Amino acid sequence: MEARQIVEAYRWQRALGNHVVHRPHGRIVTNVANADVWDANHADAVTAETDQEIDAVLRAMERHLSHSNWRVVHTDPFTPDRFLARLALDGYVEQPATIQMALDRELPASNGISIAPVHTEEGWLALSALVHRDHEEGARTGGKRLPPEMTDAIVAGYRAKDGPYRFHLVQVDGRPVAYGAMAAAPSGAGMIEDLFTLPAYRKRGIASAIIGHFTAELRAQGCTCIFLGALVGERARHLYAKLGFRPLLLTRCWVLDVSGRPGGTAAR
Repeated sequence: MEARQIVEAYRWQRALGNHVVHRPHGRIVTNVANADVWDANHADAVTAETDQEIDAVLRAMERHLSHSNWRVVHTDPFTPDRFLARLALDGYVEQPATIQMALDRELPASNGISIAPVHTEEGWLALSALVHRDHEEGARTGGKRLPPEMTDAIVAGYRAKDGPYRFHLVQVDGRPVAYGAMAAAPSGAGMIEDLFTLPAYRKRGIASAIIGHFTAELRAQGCTCIFLGALVGERARHLYAKLGFRPLLLTRCWVLDVSGRPGGTAAR
């Protein structure tokens, strides 16, 4: 039950602010304005198992993602193994998996740390500055330093999701130093995503406070499952486990660069 709730929550979140094309054995998510952002241009919810079904999904990707230099597929435990094998055969590169972790206990309150939703232009500018710092550090981008315009495109995608998917800022002495996002998905799962704290402010309990604050908010909205994701190898996964999040499933992203460029760069 929890696994299905989490998978459906991610599919819902990725579609927010983008165009969705439903096909018989999967769907294509597109955003021409942000052509190189993987989460805005991809296939997911794939159920194809036969050669004919798989070929149909791949053809649909070529048709609807022709504006992008990338072919991206998001997969999960419900994706057929035969489709995964075809992606590997066709040269798709599997990115580091994400450990989806579900909370199995209550968390303390945010201990007086100032956490507020982004709802003004000033707030969005502050968030954008922090996202640029996040991407410069490279942990979220696989060690790659994204061009500033790519980060701007990702922030534009965040703004398009605003409302159902709400970003929050943490301020210390009036300075924005951390951010995170949360959403109550229609599946009943509460998502906690996109956590970042400036290096100088780490190990002060800020990330734990954000997670505790979000958990209380999501519980109040009726979510029956609270979860977050950590990339394989990400140090924060140990903090999440200490807080009471248990590993439940893996989700993956498969990528093929069709641009012909050496060392192409894009981002989730």
